[in-house]
Amino acid sequence: MTRGWMALALTLAGTAGATALDFGVSYNGGPQGGGWARVGVSDLPALGGRVAAGLSTRAAEVGYGRSLAVPPLGAVTARADVAVAFSGGVRASTRLGGSVGPVALNLAATGFTTSAGRIDPVALWNFAATDSRERGFNADIGARYRINRNLIAVVGGEFGGQNMATVGVEGRRELTRTVPLDADAQPGDEPETEVVGTLTWRAGVRAGQDVLGATGGVSYATDSGINLGLDTLLGPKAFGVTGSVDMGELLGPGNSVQLYAAYEPWRTSSTPLRAGLTASRPLGGGEVGLNVSGGRTSDGQTGYSARLTYTLPLGTDSQP
Repeated sequence: MTRGWMALALTLAGTAGATALDFGVSYNGGPQGGGWARVGVSDLPALGGRVAAGLSTRAAEVGYGRSLAVPPLGAVTARADVAVAFSGGVRASTRLGGSVGPVALNLAATGFTTSAGRIDPVALWNFAATDSRERGFNADIGARYRINRNLIAVVGGEFGGQNMATVGVEGRRELTRTVPLDADAQPGDEPETEVVGTLTWRAGVRAGQDVLGATGGVSYATDSGINLGLDTLLGPKAFGVTGSVDMGELLGPGNSVQLYAAYEPWRTSSTPLRAGLTASRPLGGGEVGLNVSGGRTSDGQTGYSARLTYTLPLGTDSQP
């Protein structure tokens, strides 16, 4: 297998137009535990779009994405991914996104005969809940309607492992502060203001299999890239809370750090307790990344993962 990685890396490195090489190693404890290593290429221009491919100790993967102008939808983005697990089983997914006037639409579907954890154990502990079943099908549908500049209506549905629907509204408000007048200001001059951050709020309802409750959330983002978010679900058959802190480039240009945690015991086909830290920084012309995460599955198993990755850009091009 080691010789296979080396051969793949050399082949990809010699491929004209490849945007980046990706390398990763990790150790995982708990469900689908053990070591993991991967080498791949991402953002490779081909067939009018972008191709990604990778080979790990667990699976072979390939993906293709493309943006198209499709009247009357305007710009449409599409992506398809396939992963074949060496232990047996396949995962195939597709995603479409576009807009019609003030309405933005997103569709996603996945069919699988092996769990996401057998392809990539870290998937079990992601901030966004991942279907952890061994086989099945799921689909996500979402629509966002812009009522005005600061208000958006949201409708969505999840089908497959746990069928449910959501409806809600999102609002935003820019927070400002008064800028002190300078020494050249004249009597009667109005003080200026500047934006110091954006406050976003969310409210709605989630209803479906084994879940019924009101949803609410708030986020705060600064111009420096710092983002804070907190969301809750509360109802007669459900309780959940998720939160994240994204430090942006607070630690320096090109650096990023994010902390997240999610407690969603109402989920029946995904890991209900998840937490993690992700960080990245420039190194040697590329970017090194760290992911430390873990949680508890719906059947009570505790797991964790520590992963180190490195992405090396190979050049730029003018392809879409």
